[in-house]
Amino acid sequence: MKKILFLFLFMSSISFGQNKFTVYFDTDADQLKLNELTRFDDFFRNKKVKFTKLIGYCDYRASNEYNDTLALNRANFVSNIIEKVTNQKQIEIESKGENFEQNSDLALNRKVEIYYEEIPVKVVEEVASNDLLNQVSNAKVGDKLILKNLYFYDRSGILRPESKPVMEELLAIMHANPKLKIEIQGHICCQLGTDVENTAKVRALTVYNYLINKGIAVNRLSFKSFGSTKPIHKIPEKTEEERNENRRVEIQIIEN
Repeated sequence: MKKILFLFLFMSSISFGQNKFTVYFDTDADQLKLNELTRFDDFFRNKKVKFTKLIGYCDYRASNEYNDTLALNRANFVSNIIEKVTNQKQIEIESKGENFEQNSDLALNRKVEIYYEEIPVKVVEEVASNDLLNQVSNAKVGDKLILKNLYFYDRSGILRPESKPVMEELLAIMHANPKLKIEIQGHICCQLGTDVENTAKVRALTVYNYLINKGIAVNRLSFKSFGSTKPIHKIPEKTEEERNENRRVEIQIIEN
């Protein structure tokens, strides 16, 4: 593999304009399920956007007053997620309740429409000197490498903003080494037995989907969940540092 790598941050330049993305809620719910949170994250990850407006909706199966409140709560929930991830505040929020042309498929009426503008981002070029680059450069088939500084929100596959550099470096490494094939492996901490919420799998899948969406061929990637079956430290862990080291995503070199 190449010892020196120029790290390209591949981000598309998209013209300004109002765009819309929609997330969907369960009946009577004002919080998104994990699959919708993941879909939201997959769509907006590595896009530079300005969120402009959120509109909440409900199906018609309750009183008008109840639906107005529920629709507003849904929009506020999405607003809180955006604020935590991007620090964008003062986004316009509107509730339409059930007062719109209802779809015959009621599940499509329980939603929040997210309006946003995409901001073009220039391609950046810099020399990569991270630990991950050095490890991959010297790795052999079968080696496992921890993706350090990769952080997720609690019990989810949603990446925290500070995880962006390691994702971008992994992407650049994959682009610069077209023969490299990896398996992405998810692990959790703290609990023995079944990974009830499939958190390890969802996190491995987040990395997998990121690379696929950025143009890495499917035949170069796979993913797997080990749950808590391969901890670095014995469970239950003694310190928060040990818990952090057990809850991790690794890549295994399959071919280079």
